[in-house]
Amino acid sequence: MSDETGPVKFLTIASVALWAVVILLPLVVFFVQAVSPAPDLEGAGRIVPAAFRSFALAGIIAGVAVLLGWVPGRLLGTCRSGRDLLLLLLLMPLVLPRYVLYYAWTLLLSPTTTLGAYLSGKPDLARFVGTFSSSSVLVLWYWPLAALLIAQGWRSIDRQVWDCASLDAGGVGIFRKITLPLLARPLLLAFGVCFVLSLSEFATFHLAGVQTIGTELAVLYELTGSESHLARAAWPVAAVALVVALVLGRSSRSWGFGTAPIGSVELGSHRWQWILLSVLIGVSLVAPMALLIGNVTDTQALRQFFKLHPDDLAWSLGIAAIAAGAAHLIAFGALSLERVGRRRGRYSCRVLSLIVRTTIFLVMFVPASIVAVSLLKMLAVSNLPMAVRQSWYTVSAGQAGRFAGVALILLLLSRHAHEQCLSEMASLDGASGLKAWWYVHLPHTWPLFVGTFILIVMFGITELSATMVLLPAGLPNFAQRLLNQMHYARDQQVIASCLVLVFLFLVLTAVIVLLLRVARLRWLAVSLFLVVSTAALTGCDGRSHQTDGAEVLDTFGAAGRGQGQFVYPRAIDIAGDGTLFIVDKTGRIQKLGPEGNFLGVMEMPLVETGKPTGLSIAANGNLYVADTHYHRVVIFSPDGTVIGEFGRFGQEDGCFIYPTDVAFSEDGRIFVGEYGGNDRISVFGEQGDFLYSFGDPGSGSGQFARPAALCVDKSRECLYVADACNHRIAIYDLDGKLLRYIGSAGRAAGQLRYPYDLTLLPDGTLVVCEYGNNRLQLFSAEGQSLAVCGGAGRQLGQLAYPWGVAVDSRRRAFVVDSGNMRIQVWQL
Repeated sequence: MSDETGPVKFLTIASVALWAVVILLPLVVFFVQAVSPAPDLEGAGRIVPAAFRSFALAGIIAGVAVLLGWVPGRLLGTCRSGRDLLLLLLLMPLVLPRYVLYYAWTLLLSPTTTLGAYLSGKPDLARFVGTFSSSSVLVLWYWPLAALLIAQGWRSIDRQVWDCASLDAGGVGIFRKITLPLLARPLLLAFGVCFVLSLSEFATFHLAGVQTIGTELAVLYELTGSESHLARAAWPVAAVALVVALVLGRSSRSWGFGTAPIGSVELGSHRWQWILLSVLIGVSLVAPMALLIGNVTDTQALRQFFKLHPDDLAWSLGIAAIAAGAAHLIAFGALSLERVGRRRGRYSCRVLSLIVRTTIFLVMFVPASIVAVSLLKMLAVSNLPMAVRQSWYTVSAGQAGRFAGVALILLLLSRHAHEQCLSEMASLDGASGLKAWWYVHLPHTWPLFVGTFILIVMFGITELSATMVLLPAGLPNFAQRLLNQMHYARDQQVIASCLVLVFLFLVLTAVIVLLLRVARLRWLAVSLFLVVSTAALTGCDGRSHQTDGAEVLDTFGAAGRGQGQFVYPRAIDIAGDGTLFIVDKTGRIQKLGPEGNFLGVMEMPLVETGKPTGLSIAANGNLYVADTHYHRVVIFSPDGTVIGEFGRFGQEDGCFIYPTDVAFSEDGRIFVGEYGGNDRISVFGEQGDFLYSFGDPGSGSGQFARPAALCVDKSRECLYVADACNHRIAIYDLDGKLLRYIGSAGRAAGQLRYPYDLTLLPDGTLVVCEYGNNRLQLFSAEGQSLAVCGGAGRQLGQLAYPWGVAVDSRRRAFVVDSGNMRIQVWQL
C-alpha cells in the first residue's frame, strides 16, 4: 500500500466523525426527545390541524411539480445534444430562494395596487390568495428538482429494452405499458422528495400567513424553548421523512453506475417541449427578476446596503462556504464507505454506508429547525464552552448537515461506469486512490465539484430555518435580515438585497471557476480560501460590544403566553403612575408594574391578520393602539374597554395602510404614522376627525420610509419621527414643516441603523432605540450624540433586536428586548 492511501483514510475517518457530530447525534437526540414523556402544552393542539393542512398542500405541490417536471426531465434524460445547457436551465430557478420568489410575485399584491387594495377589505379571500400564491411559488421552485430525478430515471432505461418494447406498442400504449412501469420508481421518488420538502417548508408559508406544521413548530419552540415538545409535535413529518430517506438511501446505491451513458434512450424533441421549458423558466426566474427590477423607485437603498450590511453578507458567505466544504466532506465519506464495501465486499462497510446515506437524506427532509434544536441540545449536554455553543461554528454545522444530502445526490448522479474502468487502470499502474482521484478523475469532474460547492453556498447564504435557531444574538446574517425586511415591508431594501445577492452569485461562480481552471493553483486556491475564511471568522466575533452610559437595574419577562410572559414584545408605553403597557405578537396588551408584576391584560378585538406595532397613552389615560394590520387606531379606556376607533384602509385622507404609532400634542391633536405605501404622518382632532397630513414615500427631504415611532416635544412644540428605513430622526413643527434631521445611516456614534422607537427625557434628551444596532442612543436637543448604551447579545445589558423603549420620571429606561423575550430596566 502506498503512502498516499493515508490521506484517503484520514479524510474518510474525518468525514464519518463529522457526520456523527452534525447528523447522527442530533437525530439520536431528536428521537430520544420524541419518545420521552412530556406534559401537555397549551397550543400544541394547533399542530394537528396544521399537520393535515400541510399534508394536503404538500401533496398538491408535489403532484403539480412532478407534472411540470415531466417534460424537462424527459428532455434532459433523452436528448441527443445540449444536455449541459439543459442542466444549466434547470438549475437556474434555484438561484432565487423560495421566500424571495414568493416576495417578488407578491409585489403584485402590494396594498398600493388595485388587487392589493381589493383584497385588504376581504380577509377570507386574502388568506386564500396567500395560500394559493405560496403553494404556486413552491411548485415553481420544486419542478426543477422533480425534473432532475425524472431525468435520472430516463438515464437508467436500457436502450435495447426500450426499443424492443416499443415494437409492440405505440402512442398512448407506449406511455401506459412501457414508460410508466419503467419510470414508476423515479416518479414516486420525485413526488416523495418534493412532498417531504414542501411538508417542512417554513419561510414561504410564514410570509404568506399560512399555518402549516413548519410554521407552527416554529411558534411552539418560540413559546416554550422546549426540545421535547418540539420533537413530539414533529413526529408526523419525521415519520414520512424517514420513509422517503430509506427509499432514497437504498435506491441511490445504483445511481450513476449503469452500463449506458446519459441519453441511452434517445427520443426526438419537439418545439412545443422547448417552448414549455422556456415558459417555465420565464415564470420561475425571469418574471420574478423583472418584478424586482421594475419596482425599484430609487437607488438610495442600494447605496445604503454597502454601508450598512456588508458584514451581513460577508459573514453569511463565510459561514456558508465552511458549511459547503463540510457538506462535501460528509458526502465524500458516504461515497468512500460505499466504495470500500463494493470493492472489498465488506458487509459492515455496506451497512454503515446505507446508514450514513439514509441519515443524510433524513436530515435534508425533516424540518431544519428540528435538527438545529437537537444540535443545540446535544451541545448543551456536552458542557462545551459557551464560546463554542454560541458561535458561527454551530451555524456552519447546522447548514452542513442540512445540505450534505444535496452534495451527495449531485455527486451520485455524476458517476459513470467508465470511472470505474479508469480507476482500475490507474490501480494497475500502481496509483493510489488519492493519485487516481487527483490525476484521473478531478480533471473531468472538477466542474461538478465547483458547481455543487457554489450551489450549497447559495443555499447556505439564504437558509433560514436552521440559521434562525442556531444564530447567536448579534452575529450578522443576510437571510435573517432579508426575512425581517420582507416581513416589515421594507420594499426597496428587499429589492436591493435581492439584486446584490444575484450579482454576488454570478461573481462567485466566475471567481471560483477561474481559480480552479488553473490546475497548478488548485491547492493554492483552496488553501488560501480556507485560511482567509477561518481568519476572517475567528478574528472577530461579529458582535457589537456594550458601551458605557447605562446601568442595568433589572429584567423581567420570559417566552410564553402566561402572565408576565411575552411572545416577541414589540411596543411599550408608560403611564403617569408607572404602569407599563406592553403588546406582543399574540395581540395581548399586558399591564405590568415597574417591577414586572402582572396587573391585567387587554385583548385586541381582531388578531388573525396581524398584531399591533405601536401604542401610546393619552393625557386622559386612554390607550391608543396602532392596529397595524387592520388599518386603524383602536382606543381603550383605562379599564381595558374598547371605546372607539378611527381610520380604515386606503390612500385617501384619513385612511391608513399600516399605522405604526400615535403621539399627542397639548392642544389635543393626534399624530399617526404609517407605512406600506402611504408613508406619511396624518393628523386628527380629538374625536378622530382628519385635519391634515404631511410626507410621502421616499428617501428625499420631507419623505419617509416606514415612520416607525412618533414623539411630541411639548416645550419646543415639535414632532420627532423615527424614519426607520431612512436611518434618521426627522424633526417637524406641529404643522408639518420639516425643521431638520438627526443622524445618518451607520453604526458609529451619531449614526443610526433602523431606529424603531424614541422617547424624550424631561431635559429634552432624545432616547432612540435602534433595532439594527441593538442599542439605545441618547441625543441632545441639538442632535449631538451623548451616549450609546447596549450591544448585541443574550446577557444583561445586551439586546437582541429591540423594538421599543419607555422612560419614567426617574430616568429608568424600560427596553423592549424583543429577541430575548424580556424587558430590561436601565438607569440612564
